[in-house]
Amino acid sequence: MPQSVTVRVPATSANLGPGFDSLGLALALTQDVTLALGHQAETRDGLARLVLDAARSAYRLARVEVPELTVSGTSSIPIGRGLGASAAARAAGIVGANALMGGTLSDEQMLTLGAGLEGHADNMAPALFGGLRVVVREGERVLQIAAPLAPGLKVVLFIPDFEMPTNESRKLLPAQLSKDDAVHNIGRAAMLVTALGRGEWSLLDTATQDRIHQPVRAGLFKAMPDIFAAAKAAGALCAYLSGGGSTIAAFTLASEDAIAAAMTEAARSGGYAGRSAFTTPSEDGASVIAEG
Repeated sequence: MPQSVTVRVPATSANLGPGFDSLGLALALTQDVTLALGHQAETRDGLARLVLDAARSAYRLARVEVPELTVSGTSSIPIGRGLGASAAARAAGIVGANALMGGTLSDEQMLTLGAGLEGHADNMAPALFGGLRVVVREGERVLQIAAPLAPGLKVVLFIPDFEMPTNESRKLLPAQLSKDDAVHNIGRAAMLVTALGRGEWSLLDTATQDRIHQPVRAGLFKAMPDIFAAAKAAGALCAYLSGGGSTIAAFTLASEDAIAAAMTEAARSGGYAGRSAFTTPSEDGASVIAEG
């Protein structure tokens, strides 16, 4: 068995509007994490601690004695921006530990472990397995399935300079929903998955509308509705808050530069600075790219 492994893991975008805690998409933005056997001094790096904690949890789940472990790598996924940085770190730790153990854990075990550490599975499933993923809880199990994604879609990201920690913003979510709001989100989540699979791009604006989390989180990010509108006016098919924010994602087939400029200007007008990034959906989840 290897003494070290390097895992490449993608950033992810969860919820996609109405699919709260149920939909997640892997993006072609990645970071590499190396996990090795050996002693490591205590680190203050929060993401490194997440990798190590997840790796140790994987050993315990497999009922294998937890060895001394070291982790290295450069964080390239923005933290606290709704792009799955913590899920990526934990997925890297789980996949890396599983490789060091010789592949003891099943996909379902890795997902259930990762979702338990994260508190939800919408980022963890695409981080582990790539693509567009639908996830549900069934008792103590976490089940996931890949949903088809028509080719050609591009993603423009506006990444603000401020964080929206998921745990904090989740505290603001409503404890109950009206029947109308529940039906609104159920229908649109179903339409969104179908439209993405069939390439029915004209439906995406309607299908990404949400009444569960985005209205509340707009209270923390006042310019969010204006950035949505600016992206769509510049040619985007839709725009939504990525995960718990603060990144805003826009799907498009073209005009990426114009969309990015429009989002940036709308944010600036609302008093927010940030940067743009361009990416695409990715079918690649966490994978071992090197062994030593």
